Amino acid sequence: MIDAAPGTGWYVYGFAADADSLEHAAADAGPIRLVRHDGLVAIVGEVPLDEFGEHELADHLNDPAWLEEKARRHENVLQAFAARTAVVPLRFGSIHGELDEVRRLLESRQSQLHGTIDRVRGRVEIGVKAWVDTARLADTLRGEEGASSSGTGREYLQRRRQEQRRLDEVRERCAELAAEAHGRLLSVAVEGVQNRPHPPELTGRPEMMLLNGAYLVPAADTALEAEVGRLAAEHGPFGVTYELTGPWPPHNFVDDRDGAA
Repeated sequence: MIDAAPGTGWYVYGFAADADSLEHAAADAGPIRLVRHDGLVAIVGEVPLDEFGEHELADHLNDPAWLEEKARRHENVLQAFAARTAVVPLRFGSIHGELDEVRRLLESRQSQLHGTIDRVRGRVEIGVKAWVDTARLADTLRGEEGASSSGTGREYLQRRRQEQRRLDEVRERCAELAAEAHGRLLSVAVEGVQNRPHPPELTGRPEMMLLNGAYLVPAADTALEAEVGRLAAEHGPFGVTYELTGPWPPHNFVDDRDGAA
C-alpha cells in the first residue's frame, strides 16, 4: 500500500475504463497514479493539504487565479485520458487521505461505474452557448413601428405601455429561440441538457446568454456542428450568435453519485 506523504492527500480526477494505453496518458498528464479494480481505473494525483485540505480548499475556492489554474489542470488531466478511453469525470475537489479509500470507492460503485462507462463510451460532450443582443432583437420585433415623440401625458403613458409590451415580447421571443435551439440540437444528439445561463458579470460579455447547453454526441460526429450552423444563419437576424466548445469529457452526463467524494 502506498499512502500519501505527510501533509498530502490523493486528488481523484475521475474514473476510466482500464486500457493498455493509460500509462501513456498518465505520463502525458503526470504526475498521475492509476488505481485499478475490476476493469476500472481511478485517476489520482498527490496534492498538498495546505491547499486541498477541507478548510483550505474552501478558502482557495474564493481565489479566482488559484481556481482557474487548478481547474485547468483538472480538465487537462481528464482530456488526456478521454483521448484514450471512456472517462467518468469527477467534480473538482474530490480528496482522499489514502489510496485504500479510493480502492473501496471503486469496489462499492463498480457496477454503477461500468454502466456509466458503457453509456458514454465513444461519445463526447459538446457545449453550445447562444448569445442575444436584446437591443437588436427589440428593433427586429418593433419592425416599422415608430415611437411617438409627443410630450403629452396620454402619449407618454402610451409609450410606456409600448415599451413594457416590447420588453415582454423580447423575453417571450428569447424563451422561444432558446427552446427551439435546444430541441433541434437534441434531435441530433444522444442526450442533452440546458444549464442555467450565466449572467453578464460572469461572462464579461454585453449580450445576454440565451442558451447554455451541453450535448452528448458520438466522437467525430459533425451533425451537431452542422445544426448549430443552420441555427446561427436562421437566428442571426434576431441578434443571436452561437458558440461551440469542446469536445469535453461527459461532465453533464454522469450520475451525481459517480462524482461524489
